[in-house]
Amino acid sequence: MGRKIRLLGEPAIFDTDGQSQSVRGHQAWALLARVVLSRAPLDRRGLASELFPETIDPLGSLRWCLASLRKALNASECLNGDPVECNFAPDIEVDVLRLDRDDLDVEVAGPLLGTLEPRCSPEFSTWLLVERQRISGIVEARIRQETIRAMAVEDYERAVRLAGLGVRRSPYDEGSHILLVKSLALAGRYPAALEQVEATEAVFLAELGEKPSAALRSAARRTIASQPGGISPEAFVKSLVQSGLAALAAGAADAGIDCLRRAVRDAEKINNPHLSAKATFELGTALVHSVRGYDDEGSILLSQSTELARKAGSAGIASAAFRELGYVEALAGRRPTAAAYLAQAEELAADSDALAGIHGVIGFNLVDWGRLEDGMAHYAVSLEHARSAGNRRREIWSLGLGGWGLLAADRLEEADSWLADCLTLVDEQHWISFRPWPVAVLSESRTRQQAPARELRPRLEEAFALSCQMNDPCWEGAVARVLALTYAAEGALPQAMEWLGEAGRRCARDTDVYAALQVEILASQAEISLKQGRPEVADAIGREWLALAARTHRDAHVVRAAAFIGGQG
Repeated sequence: MGRKIRLLGEPAIFDTDGQSQSVRGHQAWALLARVVLSRAPLDRRGLASELFPETIDPLGSLRWCLASLRKALNASECLNGDPVECNFAPDIEVDVLRLDRDDLDVEVAGPLLGTLEPRCSPEFSTWLLVERQRISGIVEARIRQETIRAMAVEDYERAVRLAGLGVRRSPYDEGSHILLVKSLALAGRYPAALEQVEATEAVFLAELGEKPSAALRSAARRTIASQPGGISPEAFVKSLVQSGLAALAAGAADAGIDCLRRAVRDAEKINNPHLSAKATFELGTALVHSVRGYDDEGSILLSQSTELARKAGSAGIASAAFRELGYVEALAGRRPTAAAYLAQAEELAADSDALAGIHGVIGFNLVDWGRLEDGMAHYAVSLEHARSAGNRRREIWSLGLGGWGLLAADRLEEADSWLADCLTLVDEQHWISFRPWPVAVLSESRTRQQAPARELRPRLEEAFALSCQMNDPCWEGAVARVLALTYAAEGALPQAMEWLGEAGRRCARDTDVYAALQVEILASQAEISLKQGRPEVADAIGREWLALAARTHRDAHVVRAAAFIGGQG
């Protein structure tokens, strides 16, 4: 048995016999976490000023803490030098460095440094806030992923246990409660599932002022569809899938979902793995894209479809399901998990049409991660495959979201070109429901290029009205934010803040929130509050901005938000 360092939870060092070794002082643990998680060399003087700002001899205190840690580890060769380097022996295991390992026990992973709050400099406090949020996001994404995986392989007791852990970690996250209710229902514990629904509704109403969405109660259903009228043949199941997809395409989401639920049920009855995989995939995809607030149930079904598809040898369905799972995770800002799903999707993809969709979502994930060059390269590959396959909708999607990436890279003329092409195709294909997004992004680009706001607003107001008619909270939030930017460009800051407040409320109306857009809204609110001469409000929003950026892996925003807060101090 090797030596172990626990930093996720109350920190401790364990020797080869599993005995805890004494390390005195919160600062020593803070030092260890800072060095272990550093992405760049840390010189001693900088570390000392971060960790011991109030001591007479900061460098002496640093030397004492390093010696204490080496003694506890019984390892004289580590934590030496200037800059300080870990140099841990192979038998020293650090839990926080194993976040991407399959054998990480997420059930025991607590917050970074547990309840410790070291008395250090503001710079260290900001660093600790960012790392706690980043790591918490990774751990919670792993809990979610493993819960869904346990349901997919019918290990329902493990699913219930993990989902319960997710609820304890995020008691006001509706998605966590949906996973718990669904796992209880799948385990056959229907009364417990309904009790959980009622208890959650009561808590949300008392604490948040409103009940959770209908997706929570839907997760407690006894079967995936209503009671069957009889066993249907394969041809009828296929017709249900086709009817469901046709209804969705016509905008009749409820009727379409009902058809697909019946298709899934009847496919299970006739024991056809390929048909079950197909129907389950289409239902999961529909819940993700066609109704608001059902991404969690959709993810469960998509994960189940990957298992069914693998058993049936249906690689194309498995690839598409992994792509959709990657999209859900990227939308929510769970980027490492998204990347893992998308890698599996790419490995199983068989043609240009499939690759167009996969590379588009990879670009989407990477751009919002702050990896702009790589993200734009994937968008370019997506467009190449989409055009080769003649799939105009995939081309529209990658042009519109790629325009957002070019905007982030400050390549405004290229962004204008991509978005103009996108809008041309939107009109040709009559994909009116997508139109608000390229209108919003193109208007933001034009605002940055100092185009007159009065020329931009009529088109934005039309896009906002269309978004409201479609009841699309993401599009409503995106357009409202850009309307705010047009007012800010004119110096009309109160109107800008009103529109930003509207953007934030609308964007977060449902549980399936586009995390990257939320971060952009907070950034604009913080910066405009400061321009209004409201530094206390700006600082409070800035801290919320920083925490969300760290949690959702918006790395460029983490840097911006930290600098914003530092400038305030």
